[in-house]
Amino acid sequence: MLSFTGIILLAFVMKACDPSNDEYEEYDEKTPLVGNKEKCQRIEMSADSVIISYLGFKVFYKAKILQPVWVEYTMTAEQVEKTKHTPKIPRHYSPDPDLPLPQATDYDYKGSGWTRGHMAKRQDLKWSEQAVRESDYFTNICPQKEELNTGVWDDVEKKVRYYATQYDSIHIVCGPIFTDTINGYIGDSHIPVPDYFFKVLLVYHNNRYNAIAYVFPNSSEPLTLSEATKSVNQVEELTKIDFFSFLDDSIEEGVEDVVDMSVWEIEWQ
Repeated sequence: MLSFTGIILLAFVMKACDPSNDEYEEYDEKTPLVGNKEKCQRIEMSADSVIISYLGFKVFYKAKILQPVWVEYTMTAEQVEKTKHTPKIPRHYSPDPDLPLPQATDYDYKGSGWTRGHMAKRQDLKWSEQAVRESDYFTNICPQKEELNTGVWDDVEKKVRYYATQYDSIHIVCGPIFTDTINGYIGDSHIPVPDYFFKVLLVYHNNRYNAIAYVFPNSSEPLTLSEATKSVNQVEELTKIDFFSFLDDSIEEGVEDVVDMSVWEIEWQ
């Protein structure tokens, strides 16, 4: 089986739009080591946005919205197995101390009515204590409705772990979607609350790539996975993110336009 880690983290290039529709500059992998080199943290920065490579995930953080635009990581079957044998690591939400940009604080979330929603799932990173602790940085956190966080979003996260064991590895990209900011703002930092969240998955199975995407309203309204399922192209239209630009165009279009449910409806428990 093909592991995505080397391919995607070296080739993954994105362009995205923020809630005000101002265009980000396009980034590539010209990333000097900065900050704490022992953390393997690479940063590339513009005036208020930054791509950070943490130990277990990569994040495109935007200071204007005080949360990530997207988070991406690869999970392997080996890592899933390791997470089953790791002692409990206490949660400790905090700003990234090595990032010289404005960030949210725990006080912004307390009493707001919104949970601290991890984009890179904490449990997925329990193969490393450092990776888990970095997942608690607010660069990886978005305001998320509790019913979503513990409901269908959690259901997908459990499925992702199962897919990793069945297909050897899986690549995950997720983040917030802003439209009319109907959910308002929280905290003294005036953090905009996302209207929706997306999650895009990619596996390599039977000698070809297969992808699926989901879009979830950031609300307490019940939603089934079937109702949330989208093609990658549909999510690209919503987010203006080019997810799999590392693939040849002839392969990319088919992967992003078609959802092969035989890959994603495998029996799981």
